Amino acid sequence: MKRFTFLLAVAALSVGCTSRIPSGYNPLASGNGGSGGPDSIDIRSANARRDALAAAILSGNIPQEAILTTVYFDFDKYTVSATERAKIDAVAGRVKATDIIIAGYTDHFGTAEYNLGLSDRRAQSVREYLVKSGASEAKSEIMALGSQQADKNAAGRQSGAKDRKAIIVDVNYSGPVSAPPAARVSAPAPSAGAAPAPVPTAL
Repeated sequence: MKRFTFLLAVAALSVGCTSRIPSGYNPLASGNGGSGGPDSIDIRSANARRDALAAAILSGNIPQEAILTTVYFDFDKYTVSATERAKIDAVAGRVKATDIIIAGYTDHFGTAEYNLGLSDRRAQSVREYLVKSGASEAKSEIMALGSQQADKNAAGRQSGAKDRKAIIVDVNYSGPVSAPPAARVSAPAPSAGAAPAPVPTAL
């Protein structure tokens, strides 16, 4: 069965905390998933709702109402624990009735490449558990975000726990999906010794 995995470009992640998703990057466009191998080729029909939610996931602006559940993982692990399996079981009925995106994440510890692979395995583990529970693999897709959205100030394993997760998102969520926040443009500070710009006065 075809597996669609959206992996952020390793080159974008490898620059550390200053990395950003490239301007105009579309994770659902043909060819953008090349780093994930032949299974990443996108041959699906257009779906505006799915594309909007994928963009929201990439920007970290997932509508809370679209999240079916969040599954957390132990440090450096991708096996779904018994506690977290109960959370998946609780939404299994809703999952079977809709299409989903499973987004995987990691904390900031480890290399960008390793975290990207770990986040993919976490999302895959959640999907495998859902399929064993009767969900359709064909109605689920995966995004692997690695440590792109992790808290870079987390100083230890415990403080980074909130970033070790996979989120199940309902593609058929019908509410508003906000656009990614626009980058703030600051006026350049005047150079030292420069005279302030004149203030126009009313005549």
